[in-house]
Amino acid sequence: MKKLLTVLYTWCLLLLLGCGVLLLMTAPKEATVSEAENRMLEPFPSADAQSLLSGSFSTGFEQYLSDRFFLRDRCIALTNAIKNGLSLLSDADELKLAALDERVDDPGAQEPEPSEEPAVPVEQPIVIAVDQSTPAPAATPAPTPEATVQTDAASGLFRVPFALPSPMPRTPLYVHSATEDNSLEERAYINLVDRSGARTRIAKYYKCFIRDGAYLLNRLAALLPEGGHMYVVQAQRGEHVLQYTVALSRYASYESEIEDYLEPLLDERISVFRCMDILEPHIRAGEYVYYYTDHHWTPLGAYYIHKRMIESQGKKAVPYTDNHLKRQSGNYAGSNIDAAQRILPRGTKDYVEEVEPSLAFDFFRVQNIHELHKMPLNNPDAKGYQALLWLNLRPWKMIRSYENNGRKMLLICDSMGMAFAPFMAYYYDEVHIVRPHSTYYSVKEAGGTIKQYIDYWGIDDIYVVQSNFFTGDLYRVELARSIGDEP
Repeated sequence: MKKLLTVLYTWCLLLLLGCGVLLLMTAPKEATVSEAENRMLEPFPSADAQSLLSGSFSTGFEQYLSDRFFLRDRCIALTNAIKNGLSLLSDADELKLAALDERVDDPGAQEPEPSEEPAVPVEQPIVIAVDQSTPAPAATPAPTPEATVQTDAASGLFRVPFALPSPMPRTPLYVHSATEDNSLEERAYINLVDRSGARTRIAKYYKCFIRDGAYLLNRLAALLPEGGHMYVVQAQRGEHVLQYTVALSRYASYESEIEDYLEPLLDERISVFRCMDILEPHIRAGEYVYYYTDHHWTPLGAYYIHKRMIESQGKKAVPYTDNHLKRQSGNYAGSNIDAAQRILPRGTKDYVEEVEPSLAFDFFRVQNIHELHKMPLNNPDAKGYQALLWLNLRPWKMIRSYENNGRKMLLICDSMGMAFAPFMAYYYDEVHIVRPHSTYYSVKEAGGTIKQYIDYWGIDDIYVVQSNFFTGDLYRVELARSIGDEP
């Protein structure tokens, strides 16, 4: 019997060892983007003599294993759930701790002076609105941002003070290798600025990625016909906005350095809009523009972004409440639920509002450039944000309105665009929507490149609504493959 158990244990160990080796061999070796954590996962380190002798290989390999172990996201979620369940902290304690964000190690950073008021007023916890009335957008003017470029305070539109050639001289897309050290690469940051002026860094973006993003935006702008224009917004992710929202008494502003670096690199036909300059006043007014448990903005938040873009063109935006609004039940727990439960009172949930334009329109799935398959605008079998415009529907979507505006637009987006697209049907006869990510799009399935679609359908303007565009190679490399203009 003892011999049988020994053999059984030996085989089990060999099986586990084999599974571990197989998972290690099949795991991605290059640096990839983690959407859940909004960062680059560690690549497999270079195994050369210098790295082995210096010990950098063992350190890199340990970090690689930490980022790539089996079912990592689920294990972290389970650990957080167990930890939260055993926590002795009260809801009020958790709200207080939420405001004490960890600072990025920075020798030049100074600690803010202690404030006499609490970081988060415990007597007024965050409450999710569950009434059945539709939130009415408030006409709150956005503050004039400080920037080195010329600013139109009325529209929030940033303009380059000089004209760049159209199209820009093209250079090869910079793809990072699995062994490349990015530690010395320049970065742009998302900062929370407290009332003393001290900055807390909550996200970083490599400037080489922003340069490549600008290169791709210029390639796309070069495909537009005469008179065409491109409108770009870097949508902020909900987990970063939440850190700001729960500590409004501590922080004076939410600051993004991305646009400062991006703007001068772009063609004169590209207009950049600052997400939080538009939404920050509404957040401070208590409006429901971002979910608490999810990384997306709400349709109301997307509405304000679209409104600023439309008004910058001298047009009047259709009021939010003029749309057909259908509210789902108020028990939505989104992609950031585990992180949100460490910050917000236990049991906090969101509600999702489905938006349909109040005009005659059809919604189609598009394949092979010209094959149209009519569908309802939102997925009736899905709940939460996943229902909006059939979130993961491949490969191309189109809203066709019958207002005879005479213009057509292309929306290049990630999931943030699903809440944004319906509002554009009032101003364009056709709103084409594409997510240039291999999970949701391929040139083969679409039947053509983005350039071929633009030419076939006669696209006039392009809107780029992305939250992950500058975080790594994934979105930009796959967009580069999909454009089809042979740079």
